[in-house]
Amino acid sequence: MAGTRNALKRQKVATVESALFNPDVVFLLAALLDARDLCHVSLTCKTLGERRANAVDGLSLVEEAARRLFECASEWERSCLRKHPDEGWIELNHHLLMLRSKLTFDQLVGDNIRPGRCKSFIRAIAGRLQPSSALCSNHVMRSGKHFALFTGHGGLGSIGVVRPVEIKPSDFGEGELKSFRPTNCIFWEYLLGQRTTRWTDSNVHFCSVSVHGRFRSMSSWSDWLSFKPILLVQGLQFNNPIGLLLDLDEGTLSFYQNDQRLATLKDGFSGEYCWYASVGDATSISIERGSALGYQQAG
Repeated sequence: MAGTRNALKRQKVATVESALFNPDVVFLLAALLDARDLCHVSLTCKTLGERRANAVDGLSLVEEAARRLFECASEWERSCLRKHPDEGWIELNHHLLMLRSKLTFDQLVGDNIRPGRCKSFIRAIAGRLQPSSALCSNHVMRSGKHFALFTGHGGLGSIGVVRPVEIKPSDFGEGELKSFRPTNCIFWEYLLGQRTTRWTDSNVHFCSVSVHGRFRSMSSWSDWLSFKPILLVQGLQFNNPIGLLLDLDEGTLSFYQNDQRLATLKDGFSGEYCWYASVGDATSISIERGSALGYQQAG
């Protein structure tokens, strides 16, 4: 009798698992979760997180759900997120969610920088000329075309792209990060120490256009072995929105103002980058995502 009850119980459990733990149901559940939640589900539930011998590429149910979510991405989104060989589908799905979200300055480094009313806005303290930096480190760009619109107030700042590095205050002594900038040579060895294969073989690790005053601007780039000025930019107004177009298909960074392409700052870009800005002396900068296609056509 007890054996029959146990058999019925096992049958009921198997029926429930069959109903819940299948790719279609997990796919619907995964659509409601972010990448961190998917990782937690994968780690805490053996049935969902284990690789399956009978699945395509041996994917777990959670990885399979993440793969199917990515298949629903638009053509532009897929062009911006070419999968790395060592990358799982949950990680790739995280980058897809970031691509669909507002651009934010996620890493603020230096004494003279403060967050604004939201994470898309930074400002510096009046009277302090030392610039500090902000990186959109959660929004990594690896392929395709990306456009960002920067709006500044004041006259001491710069905008551009940088490798997606992590600046850990615990790695530095007191006061050493008070004026962090990727152009400062004292940080280059530290920054190069974070190099990965996802940077590819390009030596363009940083590129920006700096504004000092209303009409005096200069662009530069660095391989973090030397500093390389490019050109003097005439007529750039920091209090009007400035657009940057990173085209990782062509390997170029161009900038726009008043819906007009002004110049190509640099070529040779390859691998991973994120947006960057620095501010000093009461300058503020906001960032927002724009349509790369629209600005290509306007230029």
